[in-house]
Amino acid sequence: MTKTGKSSGNAKSIIALIGIYALIYFVCSAMFIGLFHTGFLKNMEVLMYRGMVFIIATGLIAAVVMGVIRKFWGFITVRDIIMMFVIFCCVNTVIFTLVPVTVERSVSVFMLSYMDENSDQTFTQQSVGEVFTSKYVEEYGAFEKRFNEQVVTGTIEENGDGTYSITDRGRFIVKMFRTIAEWFDTDRRLVYPNEN
Repeated sequence: MTKTGKSSGNAKSIIALIGIYALIYFVCSAMFIGLFHTGFLKNMEVLMYRGMVFIIATGLIAAVVMGVIRKFWGFITVRDIIMMFVIFCCVNTVIFTLVPVTVERSVSVFMLSYMDENSDQTFTQQSVGEVFTSKYVEEYGAFEKRFNEQVVTGTIEENGDGTYSITDRGRFIVKMFRTIAEWFDTDRRLVYPNEN
């Protein structure tokens, strides 16, 4: 075979491989989203944890599918199977944490959504603040939900007398957050609440 013929064959293999990656990624991403509409792991109340389990599960499916395709197309390697899993999990973790997790937790999302649903009105900063406190914090139990998440994740634990204390895991996470806050120069009051 001539060099031109080899180059043409390599180019076709590369294009085919990119197409396979893209097809598997989009199909398994659709499966990942679909899992949230099933009852599977519905008792797992922390959205972040449930999502990560779904990402790993569908990432493994993506790798298995790539492995099956390898039996028919020899140009797919074991490295491609591993890369399929890694790329799928990395990309979907970033998207999941940036969008759905933010939607679930964001004060800004709640505030804008409330104003949109009541767009026939105008608001003052104080009136929006009052709605936030009465609905988001009190009616929706935002604080209780976040507090219970920390118990579930093991960053705080209940003492015998009904009080709670931070655990070693919690201290480690706080230390990590403070380091990140220093790196990216974020608002220090969130990680050092006692500072003025």
